[in-house]
Amino acid sequence: MSSKFSNTTVTETKIISEIGLSHEGSLGLAIALAKSAIQCGSDIVKFQAHFSEFESSKSEKFRTPFSYQDASRWNYWERTGFSYENWIYLKNEVEKAGGIFAVSVFSKQALDFFLSQKIQVIKLGSGDLSNEELLSGLEDYTGTIILSTGLATEIEIHDAANWLIKHSNNSDSAILQCTSKYPTPLAQVGINVMNDIKDKYRIKSGLSDHTIGITSSLTAIMHGADFLEKHFVLSKDMFGPDVICSITPQELKFISNFRDEYVQVMTKVDKEKVAFELTETKQVFSRSLGLKRSFKAGEVPAEQDFCLRKPGGGLEWRSRYMLFGKALIKACDVDELLTLNHFEIENGN
Repeated sequence: MSSKFSNTTVTETKIISEIGLSHEGSLGLAIALAKSAIQCGSDIVKFQAHFSEFESSKSEKFRTPFSYQDASRWNYWERTGFSYENWIYLKNEVEKAGGIFAVSVFSKQALDFFLSQKIQVIKLGSGDLSNEELLSGLEDYTGTIILSTGLATEIEIHDAANWLIKHSNNSDSAILQCTSKYPTPLAQVGINVMNDIKDKYRIKSGLSDHTIGITSSLTAIMHGADFLEKHFVLSKDMFGPDVICSITPQELKFISNFRDEYVQVMTKVDKEKVAFELTETKQVFSRSLGLKRSFKAGEVPAEQDFCLRKPGGGLEWRSRYMLFGKALIKACDVDELLTLNHFEIENGN
């Protein structure tokens, strides 16, 4: 596992497409988003499970005022939520499409439901990094736990890492660096924090990227992110508070291709093996001893009359020392390569 750009041992980053609530409560749109993300190279497709009656209160305010029809976040959670049956159907559709279904849970009831469905990946958002009710519910979970640090102090990250080391039953569990600003300024992405988590605690980490564009995502891959999470939409014209920091199918495909090609680019190369494979090519581009002009039989080339011409495989440059000053016994045209047969060599000299 690598957390440093200069290390040639490369982490194969797993890409998480965060659908969130971009589906606006439409099961059909949720499935379309998931299938598009998987087709574009996402390994994991993540949704948010907000059970308003167990999570919210009437006094909860919107992070960003955006809704044309919801009086409160409670109403928003209700409108964009799914029934238990729809959640199960959505999970099955994601898995049929070849992806891993993941969910962020925001209440113990949501957690219990998804645990009963044997979900492979469960995430706690930045606001629940220290939520003891949810953490205790995950202590026997054998899947991948992902914790986000968007609102966390260093002490809270330290406590979360110790909890994960003690309680996680899966080596893929991770703590992601995140900055809960929408969008996140590039100067506050925190690649250094991601690397610190990996190096200090010897656990997996990555980036939950809320910047505009893909620069931070590519940088995280290059610096050894185990996971890269990015909000995903079908178009930047879609509605919702996270669209501004979301990526489109074209951008996700670019990130996925970059991830795969970067692993190849950073593969360690055995120069001796490659050189052997290029033996014939090397001869094409190498050079052999020749003459600067055509010489007739009987003429005697001086040292300055020799040159090197492609291809290789003939006499070497140093061979001229035993040939200049000697008469040719047969003609050599300017476009020929010299051989010892052009000269009368006595006693091997």
